[in-house]
Amino acid sequence: MPPRASLPRSIQLPSNKPTWKPPKPHLASYHPPSPSSSSTSSTNHFIPPVSPQLPARRKPAFNPGGFGLQSSPKPAPAPGSWKGKEKAREAQLEEIRKRDEEIRRDEERLEGRESKKDGKEEAEACYVPPPATLHFHSTKNLPLLYSPHPLPPFQIAYETWGTLNAARDNAILLHTGLSASSHVASRGNDVSSSTSSKPGWWEDFVGPGKSIDTDKFFVICTNVLGGCFGSTGPSSPYPPGDGETRWATRFPMLSIHDMTRAQFDLLDHLGIDKLYASIGSSMGGMQSISMAYIAPERVGRVASISASGRSGLNGVGMRYAQRSVLMADPNWNRGFYYDGVPPHNGMKLARQIATITYRSGPEWEQRFGRQMLSEQEAALDSEGNPDVPRLSPDFLIETYLDHQGERFCLTYDANSMIYLSKAMDLFDMSSAALTSLAKKFNSAYPDSNPFPYPSDPVGISISSSKNTAQPSSEQDREASEKETKKKLKKFIPTSKSPHLSELSQGLKRLKDIPALVLGVQSDVLFPVEQQRELADALKLTGNENVTYYELGGVWGHDTFLLDVQNVGGAIRGFLH
Repeated sequence: MPPRASLPRSIQLPSNKPTWKPPKPHLASYHPPSPSSSSTSSTNHFIPPVSPQLPARRKPAFNPGGFGLQSSPKPAPAPGSWKGKEKAREAQLEEIRKRDEEIRRDEERLEGRESKKDGKEEAEACYVPPPATLHFHSTKNLPLLYSPHPLPPFQIAYETWGTLNAARDNAILLHTGLSASSHVASRGNDVSSSTSSKPGWWEDFVGPGKSIDTDKFFVICTNVLGGCFGSTGPSSPYPPGDGETRWATRFPMLSIHDMTRAQFDLLDHLGIDKLYASIGSSMGGMQSISMAYIAPERVGRVASISASGRSGLNGVGMRYAQRSVLMADPNWNRGFYYDGVPPHNGMKLARQIATITYRSGPEWEQRFGRQMLSEQEAALDSEGNPDVPRLSPDFLIETYLDHQGERFCLTYDANSMIYLSKAMDLFDMSSAALTSLAKKFNSAYPDSNPFPYPSDPVGISISSSKNTAQPSSEQDREASEKETKKKLKKFIPTSKSPHLSELSQGLKRLKDIPALVLGVQSDVLFPVEQQRELADALKLTGNENVTYYELGGVWGHDTFLLDVQNVGGAIRGFLH
């Protein structure tokens, strides 16, 4: 009988370290007093924005002889077993870092790669910026599309590159994907050397002489509202709290349009009336379209890369699965985990699902094949026979996903992932969806700058000084539909989408803005049909300056991060 194999890493018995932590007092049950019972005036009373509804609590049944072989959940350790929050937290992080390094070395050895830690290994963002990033502190409340009460004064983290010219007309705003920070490239303005020297997530695209040339343009990149890299989000201090209490899931539901409205406040702060271009990829591609819609007079060009005009159900389903596994982690604690153990397992599984959608099957085949750890030379017995296949990560694709999930847990906030992915799901630029949002917003905030209707002229926008927006009449809508149908008869679209007419009507405010749309044939998260739909819808508005490129390759959704020649070349040509 062959010697018994040692247990694989993922099924080692848990250590004896305590897993229970006494809860720190926070405002999870905080309810502000009513204005009538408060000694202060109602004008000074904090009214929180409406927070989203959470899923119902799961109540699993424990049956004797079932999977757990127990009739009730295992009791938590006694409070006395806890020996110091800070010490245990540091030990936990150190253990995760060691495991991350171990997996990294295994992966590099098996793939024959040299060890490189240049910050550009994989998709979206795995970079945690130092606190030296620039911050814009808004002194105004931010009206929200899904809440009748605004977000209190907020902050936006951002970085800049290049020089703003005297006419202040050479500014380009870059919009990030879901998990990216504002650190798009190195050598940013007015940031510490520790930040400036680190390569950014679009390092090969932004800089002197590159596709987005910082010798010619003043480039701005922000961490979006709701993020966790310096901008206000669920991990930020809760206004009526003690400075340590976080928003958690009291944070209001966000829309892509709320994020871009906050970015316009930053542009006002910087004294920029009109952007030379608004460029974004993935979730950022949605933001670039939103920005051109809510204030078309302030955007000179718009580029949407690997994104869509309305979230497809394939992406909605994928993101729902990620949120589901994250929220099923008991440590998520309905979003109130900041004073305890974070939902490490849920985040790891969510990132594994996400990583599958970022690349493509053909690339997995080329990169990993069907190689397994149990068949490697080190695992062979004395007679050259392979080890028994493992339930722990065994295929190289499994070790890769395991590594990506482990690393992401240390670099991103779980609640930010939940909120921003939901905002992506809600994105819909069709006329019916935009009309519904405009009615709701303008009714809730009659004194704020309006959210425009699709039929509104360019002069009515979120930068308008007075809310003059009115819903279009039924007669106007019918005339618009007839006009679009006439164009459809003459126009031969590449998209077969049944929503093309409605999306075109929603994008009419962009008809005078040059647009670049890029799609990737191997993208499974944002299938290329969605970019065809967006490009055709823009053309149907009468926009004669729509450029559409469809790229091949095996990199899938991450092509916008990796294909410098084609993606970078398209951007360079569009800007110049």
